[in-house]
Amino acid sequence: MYLRVSITDRCNLRCTYCLPEDARFAPSRATPDELDRLMAAVCAAVPVTKIRLTGGEPTLCPTLPQHIRTAAWLVPTVGLTTNGVVLERLLPELREAGLNRLNISLDAADAEGFRRSTRHDRFAAVLASMRAAKHQGFVPLKINAVATVDTDPASLARLAIAEGVHLRFIELMDIGVAHADWRSRHIPAIALRERIEQEGLAITESPDRDEPTSRVWTVDGVDPAATTLGFITTVTSPFCATCDRIRLTSQGRLHTCLFDEQGVDLLPLLRGEDLTGLDAAIRRAVAAKAPPPRFERSGVMASIGG
Repeated sequence: MYLRVSITDRCNLRCTYCLPEDARFAPSRATPDELDRLMAAVCAAVPVTKIRLTGGEPTLCPTLPQHIRTAAWLVPTVGLTTNGVVLERLLPELREAGLNRLNISLDAADAEGFRRSTRHDRFAAVLASMRAAKHQGFVPLKINAVATVDTDPASLARLAIAEGVHLRFIELMDIGVAHADWRSRHIPAIALRERIEQEGLAITESPDRDEPTSRVWTVDGVDPAATTLGFITTVTSPFCATCDRIRLTSQGRLHTCLFDEQGVDLLPLLRGEDLTGLDAAIRRAVAAKAPPPRFERSGVMASIGG
């Protein structure tokens, strides 16, 4: 299984589909050591082969290297999803701690588009982090772009080709603050591909390169080892049958689906040293993993880590 751990719900950007400008964050969280113990408990209860640390923005968490070291001790593949704003200076330490997979979020191919999407002017910092990550040996490097009707997918694709990274478009989901105008902002993956082709990029579906949650296309004339385009179609073509993700939040709740609003609160069992009960609760939750009744979530994305 694939465990995603949100180590903080705080973020230094205010992406329009994720957080309001006056965002409020959780007043309390699991301690770093508790979060590491919960990671270990999940890995002991069910067969986890990959851990990805997320947020909020995980690079804002001062104990990020500690969590990477713990994850590297538990599983062979340790990933991080970050907005890249302060990533560059942290890369050597994170690499040394055991990080071996990296995804950087980038919703626009230029500074103005970045500002409109995130309400901040940090495009240059993200681009610098992306280039530094490649220099540090994070290959393949993936770029995640949440797509809306305002997205310029061809420009993002050209940026990915120029930088030699793999681009993944994520369909805008009806989650949190995105709900208010989701219907008018959502764009399906097929329309993104049409826009890319209309701009002169020829792309070819490559099912042999598909990932559990992404349908992958190659760009004609571009080495697929360097760049591919993926489409995460949660809305138009859900991939529940191949999804093996479970999520642990910074408040110590285990969710078996992104759209699972309640989850299971593991902290009381851990703090009460009821390790048998903790193991049983994790096993029950994972055994009951099922497609959601609807693809909507009221809580903000930052609270569960995407």
